[in-house]
Amino acid sequence: MDSKNSFLAAVVFLFSFSICSAPGACGAPPPDPCSLLTQAQVSAALGATVEAPHLDAPKLCRWATPKQPNPVNARMVVLTISSERAFGFAKIPVVSSTKAVPASGVCDDAVYAVSVDASGYSTAQLHVKKGGAYFVVHVYGFPDQTKSMEIEKTLALQTCSKL
Repeated sequence: MDSKNSFLAAVVFLFSFSICSAPGACGAPPPDPCSLLTQAQVSAALGATVEAPHLDAPKLCRWATPKQPNPVNARMVVLTISSERAFGFAKIPVVSSTKAVPASGVCDDAVYAVSVDASGYSTAQLHVKKGGAYFVVHVYGFPDQTKSMEIEKTLALQTCSKL
């Protein structure tokens, strides 16, 4: 390799090293979502004992109360590792049935994506940004949406402390 190519290779190496040394850069693996909350934290937030966490997908962890007679109404928490793009969509919804509601005091930035289906049933998911990390907390099993949103905020704050 001649000196011109050696110099170019060194510059490329140093440039890529400086970019990849930034936190979360160059494809750093996302955190294990099941490691961000404990079974005790989720149980306390839901007011009911939950089973051990289930990693349903590489970026999705679920905690659920055991032996629910109707799984549709089961108390459950889902924590999903998200992306900057998804966070942007939550802040500026592209679907008319979803509205963004700011969530103050949660990490660097947070917003509830509140959706209403055709029957009028409403759900909320808390989308959170902490540094270069993004995640979503969704609580199921509470007919009172305000209660679900309070629990989502509590769990998001606990998750932020681990990022």
